[in-house]
Amino acid sequence: MNCIKYFKIVGDVIDPIIEHIVVSQDISRKEAYSSIQKYLEIISEEYYKKAQPNIPYSNPLCRIAYLYWTVPINASLVEFVFQTDPDLEEYLDEIQSRNSNITLCAFGGGPGTELLGLAKRIEKRRCDDSLGQQLWLNYRILDKINEWQDSWTSIHHQIESTLKMAFGPNRNDWPFILQGSHSMIDITKLDDFGNWGNLFGQDIHILSYIVSEVFDDAEDLQKFIINMAAYAPTGSKFVFIERGEDRWENKIKETADLAGLSLSRFNREKNGRIDPEEEKTDLGRIYSELQWYPRLKYDAFWVVGTKE
Repeated sequence: MNCIKYFKIVGDVIDPIIEHIVVSQDISRKEAYSSIQKYLEIISEEYYKKAQPNIPYSNPLCRIAYLYWTVPINASLVEFVFQTDPDLEEYLDEIQSRNSNITLCAFGGGPGTELLGLAKRIEKRRCDDSLGQQLWLNYRILDKINEWQDSWTSIHHQIESTLKMAFGPNRNDWPFILQGSHSMIDITKLDDFGNWGNLFGQDIHILSYIVSEVFDDAEDLQKFIINMAAYAPTGSKFVFIERGEDRWENKIKETADLAGLSLSRFNREKNGRIDPEEEKTDLGRIYSELQWYPRLKYDAFWVVGTKE
C-alpha cells in the first residue's frame, strides 16, 4: 500500500493554514468554514460553466476551498496520465540516466497539484519494482498567483515528511528526491519573456487545464507556448491535460503545429475516478465540518507534444 495519499497530504496542508487565518483575522473556525463553503460554491459554479473561470484565488480561504475540492482529483489525473503512457515514464528514466536529474515545470501549477500526482506515481513504481533507479526531480511551478507559494511549499514538505516516515531518514533510500521553486508568470506580459532566463529549458512541461482556464487570453497563451517551445531542448515533452471537450483538442493541435511540437495520439478518459484506496475522511477536520464532498471524478483528455 502506498504511503502518499492525496486526501491525507491535502488535509495536513489545510489545517494549519486555517489555524493561522483564524488567529490572524480574529475569526472563529465556524466563520472560516462558512467562508470556505461559499468559495466551494463559487468554484463549483465557475468550473462547470462554459466560460473562462473567474475565481478569487488571492483570498486564502478561496485557495483552501480549491485545495479541498480540486487538488486531490487533479493529482489523481496526473498520476493516471503517467501510469497509462509508458513512453512518458520511459522518457523520465532515460533523462535520469543521462543527466542524473529530471527538470520539470508545471505551467499554472498553482499549489503543486502535478507534483503530488507524479510523486504518488513514482512511489507506486517503487512498490511494484518497475522503478529501476532513484529519480531526482528539479521541479518548477509557474503561476500568475504568487500566493500559491505557501501551499506549494507545504505540499512539498508533506511529501518529504511522508517519504521519511515510510523509507527512513536517509534520502538515498527514497524513490525520488525533490528540489523545487515557484515563479510568478503572467502569460499576457510577453515582453517579460526575455527576463526569465532559461526558465523554460526543461525536460518536461506539464500544462494541466491551462487552455480551458485562460481561453479569454487564448492568443497570448498560444504565443507563450510557442516561446516556451523555442527555448525547450530538442526531444523535450509537453504534456497537455484538458477537459474532455473537442474545442480544447482543436486549440492544442493548432498551437502545437505553430510551436513545432509533434503530438502523440489524443487519449480520453470519460469516467475517471480517484484511486479507490483514497479515503475522504483523511482530509481530517475540514471534511467533518463542511457539508461538501471533494470532487471524485473527471472527464479529461491528454496528449504529449515532443519538441522537434
